[in-house]
Amino acid sequence: MTLAENLRKEDEEKGIRGLKEAIEKGMAVKFPGDIASVMAEVNKINDLDALVEITKTTYTTNDSSEILALLK
Repeated sequence: MTLAENLRKEDEEKGIRGLKEAIEKGMAVKFPGDIASVMAEVNKINDLDALVEITKTTYTTNDSSEILALLK
């Protein structure tokens, strides 16, 4: 693996961790009763685009079922 590839991979891993933290914070504020079940599924996801979509939905929805639907 080249240095550039290694740095890209590290950046992607940091992005994934950051998005998961953002989702967890959003859930804690808006839907604290659903946080355990949602985060159990979110922690299985390593796709940046999917995590971005879940993060956006977490902050814009008023219904946790929209978030749960994205996890299926």
